[in-house]
Amino acid sequence: MTRSNKLSASLLASTLVLTAVVSGCGSGDKDSAGTANPGASNGSSPAAKAPVTIKMFNRVNAGIVVENNPVVAEAEKLANVKLSIEAPPINNYTDKLKVMMASGELPDLIYNWGGADASMETWAQNGLLLPLDDKISKYPNLMKNITKEMWDSVKSVNDGKIYVIPRTNIVNHWGYMVNQVWLDKLGLKAPETLDELTNVLRAFTKNDPDGNGKADTFGLSQIGVWAPTNFIAGAFDLPLVNGVKDTDGNYKIKEKMSGYLPYLTYLKQLHSEKIIDPEFIINKSYVDLEKLNQGKVGMVPSHQYGVMVNLGRDKDADKKFTYHGVLKNSKGEARNLVTVATWGGWMISKNSKNVDEVLRFLDWGNTPEANALFQIGLKGLTYDSYDPASKALVRSTEQAAKVNTLTSTYMTLANAINGEGAIIENADSPEKLAKFKEQWTAAQKKMTTVNVPAVRSPKLLNLGNTIPDLIKEKDEQEQKYITGEITVDQLKSFLEKKWYPATADAEKEYIEFMNKLGK
Repeated sequence: MTRSNKLSASLLASTLVLTAVVSGCGSGDKDSAGTANPGASNGSSPAAKAPVTIKMFNRVNAGIVVENNPVVAEAEKLANVKLSIEAPPINNYTDKLKVMMASGELPDLIYNWGGADASMETWAQNGLLLPLDDKISKYPNLMKNITKEMWDSVKSVNDGKIYVIPRTNIVNHWGYMVNQVWLDKLGLKAPETLDELTNVLRAFTKNDPDGNGKADTFGLSQIGVWAPTNFIAGAFDLPLVNGVKDTDGNYKIKEKMSGYLPYLTYLKQLHSEKIIDPEFIINKSYVDLEKLNQGKVGMVPSHQYGVMVNLGRDKDADKKFTYHGVLKNSKGEARNLVTVATWGGWMISKNSKNVDEVLRFLDWGNTPEANALFQIGLKGLTYDSYDPASKALVRSTEQAAKVNTLTSTYMTLANAINGEGAIIENADSPEKLAKFKEQWTAAQKKMTTVNVPAVRSPKLLNLGNTIPDLIKEKDEQEQKYITGEITVDQLKSFLEKKWYPATADAEKEYIEFMNKLGK
């Protein structure tokens, strides 16, 4: 759904059809008329009865046109629902979500990008959300596709209840996407170490990689200080997620980790040398990717699907960019930290009049039938052929352009079935699929994957509610250190006098929680 096509609150009164959902393997093909293979649904399609209208608040990417959408129409028929949707632009979705939740005028089904985050905890405590523990066991596809670890990862830290249906996801391995054309022109290779990265960023900034004779490029951009920058933080052995020990074998809050200050100091170095996008601290979602596509920067954080997904924004992305994994640390190890594979989750308003219908809809969303529909669309309209075993998908140029206006992974209710996507998004030719597999295989060989357990330590996860002003101040202190407005001693003083005392109880509880897990 494009920004220009976003549905206003007034459209919530209309019945816009959508039945969401997702990528997954084993999905049935469509017949020539575009009807989903009924064998793929595993008997999960809702029983035939008059469809109800479910009001939904969802985060949908640009480009999707919902009106008169044949994929949406097929989904309505299969799921036997009608959906009235409000879908703000991705860049300010979270802000719009908070405003909507504060208004008290809630739809039936609400997508929370942060899953069981501090905001969800607040909304649950305020009585806005429906606890789902005694209901979910009645829905077989939810129980089959969502693992125990996923359910555990969304339990409220306040009362232990479930207020979020996890949106299952394929496992994303965060590394980086780089302009391969620039690398080749400058005779460079994709960096694997911190020193190599620094040299590439300098070259991308100072050696005119786009050949226009102007000093108008930067090496790197990202979204804020703590964007998904695993590929850099890994070089400092700094986990950006809870549940990983420090280099001395002990659990700590991030700000006490051995790599915390070195990581910030490295960003400070990049900023002072002017080889990182100077706006990275204030960039909104996907602004870094826009700058990559515009040729303003040469590198951004990305997971293994990033290059192919980017084809929806830049039709030549697979020719320009390549994906690579995390950097090596001082020991020569490239540690790929992988958390429980969910992508936010779905909340149901406590005042919803359609709870059973909403849960039935979500249950359908966790089937191969729904997966296939929203991943590949309709045969003859958005693709010519599809092999679920190899994930080979063949689309014409016209079909590829059309599918980007009709559906996407952002419209899914589950983004994986049994842990896998139905396809590699936009890899709709043998050449593109081969290129994806080549880059992903090469990256895997250079990384060691470390699975990180879900951490539900109440005090740690509730810091956003208990000390929001101090969190804001810490963020500002980190930013000021990077931009040179304060010294490292001033940052340390803030941490020692304010941050460590305020988080001491949360850190103690977190350490005890992890030790009990025996990890």
